[in-house]
Amino acid sequence: MQDLISVGIDVGTTTTQLIFSRIRVQNTAAPWMIPELKITGKEVIYQSPVYFTPLLAPDTIDAAGLQDMIAGEYKSAGFYKEDISTGAVIITGETARKENAAEVALVLAEFAGDFVVATAGPDLEAVLAGCGAGAQEASKRLSGRVMNMDIGGGTSNGAVFWEGEVVDAFALDIGARLIRFDREGRVTHIAERIKPLLAVLGVPLAFDRIPELAELRQVTDALADVFWRLQQQLPLPPGTRELFIHHPHQELAVEHMLFSGGVAEDIYDCQGPDRDKELFRFQDIGPLLGRSIRDKYWEKGTPLLEPKEKIRATVIGAGSHAFTISGSTVFLAEDLLPLKNVPIVRPFTGVEDLDGLGAAIAFQIRLYGDEQVAIAFTGPRSPSYRQIQAMAAAVVEGMSLNTGPLIVIVEHDFAKALGQALRGLVKGTKKILCLDGIRVKGGDYVDIGNPVAQAVPVIVKTLIFS
Repeated sequence: MQDLISVGIDVGTTTTQLIFSRIRVQNTAAPWMIPELKITGKEVIYQSPVYFTPLLAPDTIDAAGLQDMIAGEYKSAGFYKEDISTGAVIITGETARKENAAEVALVLAEFAGDFVVATAGPDLEAVLAGCGAGAQEASKRLSGRVMNMDIGGGTSNGAVFWEGEVVDAFALDIGARLIRFDREGRVTHIAERIKPLLAVLGVPLAFDRIPELAELRQVTDALADVFWRLQQQLPLPPGTRELFIHHPHQELAVEHMLFSGGVAEDIYDCQGPDRDKELFRFQDIGPLLGRSIRDKYWEKGTPLLEPKEKIRATVIGAGSHAFTISGSTVFLAEDLLPLKNVPIVRPFTGVEDLDGLGAAIAFQIRLYGDEQVAIAFTGPRSPSYRQIQAMAAAVVEGMSLNTGPLIVIVEHDFAKALGQALRGLVKGTKKILCLDGIRVKGGDYVDIGNPVAQAVPVIVKTLIFS
């Protein structure tokens, strides 16, 4: 049994927060069997206060201010960079679109720990928030699909789970900070992406004007209707279909719904502020949007599940659910590790035609030249000796023009045998790393940590900055 310390850092549109978690990794196999390491426990051991995200300008993150904030929280938690085994720095929502977002994420990751990954991308954010809110866990005990919608300052990130697996993830340009006000209630900001909806609704919002509460409620009611329609598989009204980020949802039937994020604090707070002045305590539409969502589901008689976490869902997901453990039958050159930001090349999905695997790999990696890549495929569930040799030959053929180490990731349990076959085919000192039990797709990136007992910790991520 081994304990790892994980950190989650969520730099969001409005707020920034950290958590430290203890992850317990244990061999669950009988003593006479091949070790099978699994994550058997996750415990949050420190939570930071919720800070406002520091900005130098509307389009620039204050990297120095963030670093000072994080350094202070490391000190308060009693941890040093060297104590951290895994974790994630998540640049989320509108913050991921700032000019220096990618640079800030990488700086923070290097500052925060050797195996902390800088990640962004609305789909990954949606999945982590769903895990932190408890949607993944709920889907294991409830019949039907479970959707979590994490609503923050700039975006709403939805993830659908079924029997513990993610079956859909998407994001919408809906958040508390789409419309902002000064202390007197005058409009100071209207996001461009919400203007088509304002035109459809006929709501005359304008800068430096104090809007009527009824006008704003018309807007937040329309946004609340979007979430309800997503769950009910109903068409979205004009002015809202363009709010999807990168891609739409899969229109899956969803039997159970819950909300997380800062706006969720007002959705579930039935005793929350109803006085008009208090609805604008954050100088944005967040509390009003929360009230609209609460009223919509009450009006329709559609029950909501209670989340385990609301505003902290994403950061808890980042600190406790961002990584997985490989199988124990791995083949590795330990001096290769740790590795960061290795792109995944996946030539096929499903059980591949081994005769064409080499050519398919060569075709895919042509875009990467001599850059380090990881080849990923499913492979047969219980491959024969002949199939192992055929897969090894295909990998060597496909990677013949790449001079870097051979990194192969397969889903089924045969990485050690494949690694031994590769070693027999590869001459010289070329290093080989074969992992199994990891599911990835083309376009993903992986970070691979130092071995834990006979397994390897892996973070699968998406690096997307707009």
